[in-house]
Amino acid sequence: MSTWYESWFESPWYMKLYRHRTEDEARRAVDLIEHVARVPHGARILDLACGYGRHALALAEAGYTVVGLDASRFLIERAREIYPHPRASYVIGDMRGPFDGAPFDAIVNFFTSFGYFDNDAENERVFRAVFDALVPGGRFVMDFFNADHVRTHLVPETMSLIDSATVIQERVIDEPFVKKTITISNPCCYELEFHESVWLYTADDLRRMAQAAGLVVDHIIGNYDASPFHAETSPRCILIAHRP
Repeated sequence: MSTWYESWFESPWYMKLYRHRTEDEARRAVDLIEHVARVPHGARILDLACGYGRHALALAEAGYTVVGLDASRFLIERAREIYPHPRASYVIGDMRGPFDGAPFDAIVNFFTSFGYFDNDAENERVFRAVFDALVPGGRFVMDFFNADHVRTHLVPETMSLIDSATVIQERVIDEPFVKKTITISNPCCYELEFHESVWLYTADDLRRMAQAAGLVVDHIIGNYDASPFHAETSPRCILIAHRP
């Protein structure tokens, strides 16, 4: 039996649902890498759980050499097709490691691409794999949602129309997860159902896991503009750490 992420990320509907995520947003994330994490141009970066390559392309255009890694064959194929670049390559792999091409000068993990596994131990393996794949002094940037903000601002249901299909997204807090059911229907043609389930890790949880893996946490900020992190109000929880 496949996991929710194996089913969902291999579907073309994943890209359709999140098509509002733009290249401009990806460039804002690159600004964070340059000016807050201070990763020098020319560095080798692993884009961990890269999806279909938006951030990898933006990093390559900024002068970095990038390896985009994702478990989804479909998304990696789309990345190679949609976002090719001489300084970007895309590989299929498990975010729990090990990573071909290591060590890297920096590893990035954007767009809440973490907390997918069924237990803490498997999620903690990601941090250990990151530590093992960094050069001494190498940077790690994880862009996660702010779990406290999600708990207080969750929208239970939304409906949209995509390619003549009705898309209903239903969201619930089922501690320690936030879960989403995505129902896609086109009358007389098809009805599809997909799921998402992500751990509601807090800033303290992420700090604890990073430190347990041997990383030193330098900053936790609340958005791409580098604003300070506040549990009550920050939309994001962006951890910046390094391997000593």
